[in-house]
Amino acid sequence: MTAIYVIAALLVVFFLVGAYRMMGAGATVEEDPRAVLVAVLATATEAAQVLDGTPGTGDEASSPHAVRRRLDGCAQALERIAGMPVDATLDEARTALDRAVDELTWSARLAEAPGYAGDDALRDAGTALRGRGSAQLARARAQLDG
Repeated sequence: MTAIYVIAALLVVFFLVGAYRMMGAGATVEEDPRAVLVAVLATATEAAQVLDGTPGTGDEASSPHAVRRRLDGCAQALERIAGMPVDATLDEARTALDRAVDELTWSARLAEAPGYAGDDALRDAGTALRGRGSAQLARARAQLDG
């Protein structure tokens, strides 16, 4: 009877070690911060262009909710490289992209609001947020290109 408990305990330990190794496997992958920043810049620029066309687009991929989800992915990508040491130029680009993604995300959230189409104040706020986000995207682009 004791042998069954020992075998069961060993199986649990092996399972836990395997699960621990699988969870840690993704954290050890080295990412190129510059490549991540370029990808985030491209996705956020596309999102800003799509947001300029809302509301009223019938395409599900260009809905404010879908755009916000893409921007959430950009924010997660920026979080993955947040702790990596980079030179000053990439750090400035990372900061500008972080601000741009935040501004554009809030703009998408406003566009998701039921009263967005009929409320001038919400549309003005969304436009201002997109403008500030686009300015940050231009700043990040200048840092990455230069």
